Amino acid sequence: MIKKSRKEREYELKKAEIIKAAEKVFAAGGYHGTTMAQISQASEYPLGTIYKFFSGKEQIYHDLVFTKGLELGDILIDITKNRDIQPSLRLMDSLRACAKFCQGNQNFIRIYVSERSNIDGALTPSLNKKINKLHDRLIALFQELFEEGIEKKEFKPYSAHQMAVMFTGIMTSIAWFWLTEEAGEPDALDAFIKTVLDIFTHGISSDNNL
Repeated sequence: MIKKSRKEREYELKKAEIIKAAEKVFAAGGYHGTTMAQISQASEYPLGTIYKFFSGKEQIYHDLVFTKGLELGDILIDITKNRDIQPSLRLMDSLRACAKFCQGNQNFIRIYVSERSNIDGALTPSLNKKINKLHDRLIALFQELFEEGIEKKEFKPYSAHQMAVMFTGIMTSIAWFWLTEEAGEPDALDAFIKTVLDIFTHGISSDNNL
């Protein structure tokens, strides 16, 4: 691994501090209600300094989403690639990890849930493409897990790709679930995860196909 210089470390630290401050501002006022001046005030960095790191609030918002996406992705990779644990348990662990991530990143989750439908308008196509690539990588990750589980007879023999697409959608719903009052109850989360697992292991019903 190449060791970063002090200047590079300082650059990354300042950038991270600005993103962290912007996260709180976005959470309080929403994407469209946030101004660069507010981010400057919250981060205690002059606007001129912030513009040395970011072209505007669009890029700050993008980097926030992208950074958090990478963080959750790394967690899920560690879980799904652990072949010492059976696929169905890795699936459950992935949902629990997603819920834990949401719990520890409530400001970000509120931003992402509330602004998700506006992402295409908020970001330039080149930046939005990176977000879509992260999503595609997540689907591929779980498709591999479902393929393994189908081979081991743990999951219903549906299309592994279709199940992966469905599962990533369910993971997104975890964010909504965590923002409800019921999400604070461990039993409610356990029941949610058990229902999800039942769908993939037993099917929606004995008479229907996925």
